[in-house]
Amino acid sequence: METNNLVKEIINRLKKQGYCQVEGYKKFVYIRETDKSVFLLREKGTETRISRSKIAKAIDIVQKDIEVYDKGPSGLREHIATHIHSPLWSLLHLLTPNEIL
Repeated sequence: METNNLVKEIINRLKKQGYCQVEGYKKFVYIRETDKSVFLLREKGTETRISRSKIAKAIDIVQKDIEVYDKGPSGLREHIATHIHSPLWSLLHLLTPNEIL
């Protein structure tokens, strides 16, 4: 599936479920979306904006190196310089590795 379609699917699943969370990690609650971003509420109560382009970049990274999917949030840190590794990694887990590939 094309990266942009995968981004749309992640956001659709997020909206339907209302949150994203990998077992053993923090939960991120869906707040809203815009044409360019999705907004999540962290457990500590702060709002985090994640651009669709960052989600697409994370998908591309996992497509090139599937091991990043299971490395935890720090796996993305090697590839994306940002403070949103945990919510971004959690969003990726709304899809299975097979769906991403």
